[in-house]
Amino acid sequence: MIPCLNRADLLVPTLESVLAQDYARLECVVVDGGSTDGTLEVLKSYDGKLRWVSEPDSGPAEAINKGWKMCRGEILAWLNADDLWTPGAVRTAVEYLEQNPDVDVVYGDCEIIDRQGKRIATAYPRDWDLQYAAEHCDHVIFQAASFMRKSILERVGWLWPRLCHDHELWLRISLMGGTIRHVPAVLACARHHPANLGYRSEIVVPLKRAITQRLFENNMLPEGLKRLRKRALSNACLRGIDYVFLSDATCAESALRSLSLVREAIKTDPTNIAGSGRFLLRIADMIAARTLRRYLPRPAYERLRTMKRYLFSARPFGSLGDEARE
Repeated sequence: MIPCLNRADLLVPTLESVLAQDYARLECVVVDGGSTDGTLEVLKSYDGKLRWVSEPDSGPAEAINKGWKMCRGEILAWLNADDLWTPGAVRTAVEYLEQNPDVDVVYGDCEIIDRQGKRIATAYPRDWDLQYAAEHCDHVIFQAASFMRKSILERVGWLWPRLCHDHELWLRISLMGGTIRHVPAVLACARHHPANLGYRSEIVVPLKRAITQRLFENNMLPEGLKRLRKRALSNACLRGIDYVFLSDATCAESALRSLSLVREAIKTDPTNIAGSGRFLLRIADMIAARTLRRYLPRPAYERLRTMKRYLFSARPFGSLGDEARE
């Protein structure tokens, strides 16, 4: 299903990527929150190819939950109205779930694209591990590249009614005994652009800490994980640094906000010196990336970035996350 609000400019490629899938039993449901920008005209042009409704809602989570409950299939997914599925993505996911009946969620790799659809990087997420995800506040899974059984959503209670609901959902599914697996295939393209709420640090940073706090307040949390509470909350502060540098703030503003998050991380867990140190290096790396990108001729910048990747086998200048590679 596709949640949508005022995405007339980006919706057509999303719909086409769904309708072009080579899986015959595909149902496309769009839940629009009351768009006023021409989105409804786009949807009307697809009458007969998809089902859609348009009515006010409280936000993406309500729209997604509503759309899922409209769906008749046993395997569900949601694709934001500015993202894309790659050719064959649905078939790959469905075949995996059919061959592995014990798996509740399957996810793949994901390309990061800009507003014009140009590839920025490819994200190769790690295999799912609840302890790692909890301790490092790492959502691991790119939602656009994920597919899940309707039965697991019914069991865990659908989406949390706040943003970053995908991150919270993976934790809750895993905590309640769901099985999550990764397939090494690019299944989706997630679009990075300023209007994407998932990159708004003033929204995401406090939510990451709230999600971590919520997890450690859950009575179902295994005893072995409970001891990680302080470290996890500290790392939730550090994780926010990635989102600060994805914002449109100036380099100086981003650095100051990031240093504030490092201080909060150390205050929360004074023993998290190594983790804080790594993020201080990350801050320096991202400042260097922005500075070099701004002042160097593009060919010189590209040569430096290639040299860095070769010498250190590390993240590219200004990279998007632990597993993003250009």
